[in-house]
Amino acid sequence: MRFPADALILSALLACAGAGASAFARPPDPPPRPALEAAAHAPLTPDEVQAAAAKLRADPNLGSKKKIRSLRWIRSDTPHRPQQAAPWVVSLFEYLGQTGSVLLWVAGAIGVAIAAIWAYRTFKARSPAPNAMAAPTVSRVGEMDIRPDSLPEDIGAAALALAEAGKAREALSLLYRGALSRAVHRFGITIGESYTEGEALRAVGVRLEAPRVSYFSDLVGIWRRAVYAGEPVAGDSVRHLCRGFAAALGEAAP
Repeated sequence: MRFPADALILSALLACAGAGASAFARPPDPPPRPALEAAAHAPLTPDEVQAAAAKLRADPNLGSKKKIRSLRWIRSDTPHRPQQAAPWVVSLFEYLGQTGSVLLWVAGAIGVAIAAIWAYRTFKARSPAPNAMAAPTVSRVGEMDIRPDSLPEDIGAAALALAEAGKAREALSLLYRGALSRAVHRFGITIGESYTEGEALRAVGVRLEAPRVSYFSDLVGIWRRAVYAGEPVAGDSVRHLCRGFAAALGEAAP
């Protein structure tokens, strides 16, 4: 079967037209990969950077510049060196350290000497006295004559007789003189001429026994109230002292 020549020509033209259309419809081939990587790593120009910054500043969603102040500790890693003392202070402490032991020894020796003197005086004051003084040097205490010859033999009985006669003040004076005389001449207690009643009582308290000291203390108390305070003397108190004089200050302990 034979086709006309015109039909063959038309078929050829249609085939060429379809091939051209398909060529134009196919997308162009992508550029080679090395070219894309070179474009991505290409450096930006200053103009491009300025343009991008201007777009960011013009964006209303981004805030403007704002300064924020905050406090924080600043720690210095450099240690502070202590200040050095003056040379004379260092020398002073060195001298004290060298001589400190010597000063301690001297202070200890002084303390031992003071303790020894105190112990000797205390022992001497409390040592028993002889029964009688060979030659007493004190004959008066204040205005009172305390010689044994100036007093009656039985002082307690003589004072009681004065008290019974209503002369309680004179009886009390005789008892006090007799007590001082017995303390000095019979018990060997040192009582100075200018001793007060309190000083005489302290001297008696160091040397005599407790019952004798108690009697002497009662006598001095009544004597002070009568002489210095001007209080009336109770007859019963004076008579009680008169009766207890011989027992309290009669004889020295053997």
